[in-house]
Amino acid sequence: MAETAPGLLPAQQATLNAIRTPAEHRPTYPAGFAGELRNDAEAALTEFVDAARGIDGRGLWVSKRDLAGVFGCEARHLADAGTPFAWTVPTARGTVLHKAVELSTHRRFEPEDAVDAALERLVADDDNLGSFLAQASDGERADLTANCVALFARFGETFPPMQRAWRPAAEVRARARLCGGAFVLNGKYDLTLGSPAPLGGPEGLQRAGKVIIDLKTGSRTPTDPEDLRFYALVETLSVGVPPLGIGSFYVAEGRIEHEAVTAEVLDSALRRTVDGIGRLITLRTGRREPQRVPGPPCRWCPISADCEPGQAWLSDPDD
Repeated sequence: MAETAPGLLPAQQATLNAIRTPAEHRPTYPAGFAGELRNDAEAALTEFVDAARGIDGRGLWVSKRDLAGVFGCEARHLADAGTPFAWTVPTARGTVLHKAVELSTHRRFEPEDAVDAALERLVADDDNLGSFLAQASDGERADLTANCVALFARFGETFPPMQRAWRPAAEVRARARLCGGAFVLNGKYDLTLGSPAPLGGPEGLQRAGKVIIDLKTGSRTPTDPEDLRFYALVETLSVGVPPLGIGSFYVAEGRIEHEAVTAEVLDSALRRTVDGIGRLITLRTGRREPQRVPGPPCRWCPISADCEPGQAWLSDPDD
């Protein structure tokens, strides 16, 4: 990424300092690095291939949400998977902001104009969110617009203005197929900046250069760092070069939690993903009963009314 531009606000400068690494300090990887990581992943997943293909015939698709679910309350994860998703103003807020940021990566907008353009584009899409937005009441539309304008303005005050040289991209879909498609690691990055660069030489060195950022419009969750490490794994397997860094940008706080990607980070992500896939398969094939882990998510869990541990947690005044 380019050097800082003059006149940045303090929060913008802090964000830029966190995600910027001079080219001479960026790690390099040999051409075979990602291939070895893929071999390790496929070797660890071999025992689950037949079960994965038998679930629905198209292989097991795994997202960061799936992994967070099986490492949290498994009963809630299964309940959520079986409950049709319904859009609301709060759940639509993040998607509208992401679309506004996506549009602003190529053109400068005032907050109101960015949100209006995002809503217009989303309504035009023939999907469930577009239908929800088109049918929303005037009050719901006004509430959503006001919230998103405030969030976009906050983002603009705390995230440095994106330069073309940074190669910004938003809502980037990425997938990594493993074991002949028995497993598909699936992700969608809110925002990426930078790109890797080939250096050549006898080892075919590649220099890391991409930063993957999740835009968070809600509160922090314990799985935020692990979600991004999963993205780093998907990126490495699909592009062939690890990202330079990963970060969660908390819009309300105007703060990014950034982590440099290393071979150790990728190894940790791989082990967690393999463990999570094993848990997903045993749950979805009915080989064991799901664990129930009470906590704050019980407040909006679809099965909390019939969950004894959940009701005990909700009735505890200390919680």
